[in-house]
Amino acid sequence: LNVSQTMELADLSKYGGKGYLLAVDRHDIYASFCGKANWAQDQLVTCYSSASNYNNDEHDGPDQNNANIPSYVQCTDRKNSGVAKLNDLKTYVTASANNDPSDSPYELGPPEDESYYPFNQIQGLWQVDATSVQIGLLHASTLLEDNRISKVNEEMVKMAYEGQFNTINIFAIDNVALNGNAMFSVLRNQCGQSVLKDNSDEPTCGRDLIMPKMETNRTLPIFWNIVLVVVYGSLVIMVTVMLFQAFRLRNKGPQDHRLVCHGHII
Repeated sequence: LNVSQTMELADLSKYGGKGYLLAVDRHDIYASFCGKANWAQDQLVTCYSSASNYNNDEHDGPDQNNANIPSYVQCTDRKNSGVAKLNDLKTYVTASANNDPSDSPYELGPPEDESYYPFNQIQGLWQVDATSVQIGLLHASTLLEDNRISKVNEEMVKMAYEGQFNTINIFAIDNVALNGNAMFSVLRNQCGQSVLKDNSDEPTCGRDLIMPKMETNRTLPIFWNIVLVVVYGSLVIMVTVMLFQAFRLRNKGPQDHRLVCHGHII
């Protein structure tokens, strides 16, 4: 799709209120995003970074007394450095929505000139810089796995449900297959948008609704992993025994199965 086709498909007046695409191109020579991205280079929160950026009691890595061994902190460490990482990201996204308005690309917060920046983006994801890419490659990580293990989408849904953002225009997350529907439900049912009614004929919205049940892990429980190992292991053993028996019979060659009684062939 090009920009003009996207804009045509997103036109609610032509499709009876069923527009499903949104064009956010500024129509300049750089194809810039027409909203404020809240990508502050000196404040980025990445999944992987050097432990020197954190206090010694927060990082996770090799012994810091050995200067020859690099040490890193990572968002996937749910008990140690990952907690600090997630708290930093929560601070980052909160500032993106709640700080004083500013049009500066170096400052977090909603735009001041809403005609120039009609959208304000909240980056509820692990951002990327050169250092995080290098460390991530050493850990053989992927964006999807980092997202799943760190449970960042679950935390973003909770923050949106609890009303921690003053304004939300565009909420960016990775791995939308994991709790993306929960985020959609929470954003769609913010007060002022829900069409549901209760007995008092007042809109049912926000925290009056139950928070969607979120999927925290797409991997099988340990019990079922054990069951699968036993089942597939048994199948492998059975097939191996059958092949071994067939191989033995083949090596013995043809057999004379006639009965012999008192020295005479019957």
